[in-house]
Amino acid sequence: EAGRPVCLLAPSPRGSGRAAVERAAALAYLRAHGAALAHDVDAWLEAVVMLVRFGMPAGPRAAVVAPPGSWLEAQALVLASDADLLGTRPPVIGGDEPTDVVLYDPDLGPPRDTLPGLHVPVAARGELANDAIVLHGARPALGAVAILGRAAERIAVGLGTAPNAASAELAIDEDRLRRQLAKLGDGRLGDHETKVLLAAYGVPITRQAVATTPSAAVKLARRAGYPVELKPWGHDLPTEPAGCPVERGISSDALVRHAFTAVLTAANKPTSEGAAVIVRESPPAGREVTVSLLQLPALGWTVVLDTPGATRIAAAPAPLRLIDAQNLARQVVASRAGDPEPDRAGLANLLRRVSHLIVDLDGRITRLDLPRVVVGGRGARTLVVDAFAILG
Repeated sequence: EAGRPVCLLAPSPRGSGRAAVERAAALAYLRAHGAALAHDVDAWLEAVVMLVRFGMPAGPRAAVVAPPGSWLEAQALVLASDADLLGTRPPVIGGDEPTDVVLYDPDLGPPRDTLPGLHVPVAARGELANDAIVLHGARPALGAVAILGRAAERIAVGLGTAPNAASAELAIDEDRLRRQLAKLGDGRLGDHETKVLLAAYGVPITRQAVATTPSAAVKLARRAGYPVELKPWGHDLPTEPAGCPVERGISSDALVRHAFTAVLTAANKPTSEGAAVIVRESPPAGREVTVSLLQLPALGWTVVLDTPGATRIAAAPAPLRLIDAQNLARQVVASRAGDPEPDRAGLANLLRRVSHLIVDLDGRITRLDLPRVVVGGRGARTLVVDAFAILG
């Protein structure tokens, strides 16, 4: 009734087990329905003060205005340096980006009215504050802006998941989808057949094909362009992270013939019994993530993103609105300082498309997992490398 979101303090999920996934999904559900979520108590307290005293910002982008040599300037510069080392965008921004909030040192007086954004005073240290109501500390203040600003952006696009009709924007190949589903019975689908479903929804996948003889594999490898990779074809194989044999960096016809036998032998599939292999292009370099689409009790279909090295799992209810897909993609950062920024736009597009696929095919698909998704650096492709689904 007051037009303000609920500010909720909730420790972020830790680990990667079922309990962590369900907790991440529950928090994502609250966020999608307008809650402002905080994982840090100081940022949460400042968010409550900011919301009640200064109002709701339009978004999370902040600028800091501080006197040279002041405590506030020093804190802001440290935060910017920390963000650079982590591979994330610094919290102090500039250029052509819009500014939603201006955090300023009260000693300077209020900024000019011509300066865009919500103007909020910040005392860098508690002993520097007077009786006026201000936020305390650059780090908690910027955290408060992020909490409320992201909630404001989420509320602005509408509460809840994307409407199912939004899949009409994705240019789905309905004929290809219908043909593939007609061929498939219930049970587990292997990598190749799952990727045909993904491709019908415009999900970027590795270019690949199935070969039943060494000579056919050579022809496919030449068509794909060396170097290529080979793996066994089948619905009963483990995922690549779980041990599916893969021959990588294959650079000649002779090596293709050798790899054909090697991967089938490793998978206990005798070549004399009509076994087949998948010949695919070598994936681009990039960060690898895992994407799972799970149907959780009381929450429904949920997209779960697991990034190696990340401290927590990220999740959002399906089908994804674009902003939710972008927020999930934001969890992927460059692995080392100086590395190119990951293709977050490509990952957001991929996540949005698979989320619509799983909801549109609810009742036919009971699970969809993408154990290997490569997020390319800026200018490189983001695509699914390994996948499986279960039809029911």
